[in-house]
Amino acid sequence: MTSLTPTRPQTAKSERKTTLKIAYNPKYTIAEYGFDTTRKAQWIANELQNGAVLNSALVDPVSFVGRAKELISEIHSHDYVQALMTGSPSILATSQGFSWDKGIWEMAINSTAGVLAATEIALKEGAAGSLSSGLHHARRDSGVGFCTVNGLAVAAAHAKTLIDGRIVILDFDAHCGGGTHSLVKNDEQILHLDLSTNSFDSYEPSGENCLEIGDYSDESYLEAIDEMLERIPGDTELLIYNAGMDPAPMISDEALKEREQRVAAWAKDNQTSAVFVLAGGYTWSMSQEELVELHLHTIEAFGELSKL
Repeated sequence: MTSLTPTRPQTAKSERKTTLKIAYNPKYTIAEYGFDTTRKAQWIANELQNGAVLNSALVDPVSFVGRAKELISEIHSHDYVQALMTGSPSILATSQGFSWDKGIWEMAINSTAGVLAATEIALKEGAAGSLSSGLHHARRDSGVGFCTVNGLAVAAAHAKTLIDGRIVILDFDAHCGGGTHSLVKNDEQILHLDLSTNSFDSYEPSGENCLEIGDYSDESYLEAIDEMLERIPGDTELLIYNAGMDPAPMISDEALKEREQRVAAWAKDNQTSAVFVLAGGYTWSMSQEELVELHLHTIEAFGELSKL
């Protein structure tokens, strides 16, 4: 696993590489609380280290931890950040649903650093990812629904210092991304597009940014995916993709794999840099092996994109 150094990247599509870089280090799973969100990054990293996806490489985002701390403190309130660091008050420190220990903060800052690292790599090389999850429900003042720090909003804020163009956060987690919406809804440079199959964390949309569907057939789901992709403006410079796999098992493995291919194809066809994170997906509805395989579909699809 290699380390990274923060830079101010310029989008140079002719210089994109063929190896898909994916941010991860063991602190992503350092929290004592044992749950899919705090453990699956390690499961997927193990598969990647064993060659599950060719032309992919894990990179350590530790050099972005300082920047992650700065931006977390800007995006989230002082009281909430202090609670994550110290465990007090407990109601804030455990607001995402996890019992608190010192690893919670280390997990949050390293996972967030990974999204920042992947953002910079994507702007230089076309595509990148981070094995981060538990992001889109977190609000300024608290965690919500297994989400501790909103790494999507943090990554968008970081990207604004690197590019002048539009930034789109595309959220295909099963649940609504109310936390992300609350943090970026008033920012004209950032567009949040959200497709959900579950009304948890719903909110009043801004225009046509949110689509909830109640028909769980593969065909209708993929039609909704295409509709959301059509809503991405053509001048988008960076796509931040929250690649949740929790529409499964109502949506089939085959349909979710096709979804990932369509998202990657959109980025390729539009010559748009793209960064992905893992988002939802849980072993209460499938085995660990099945969950890992679903997340590998994302990495495989974006591996093709990195060959631009």
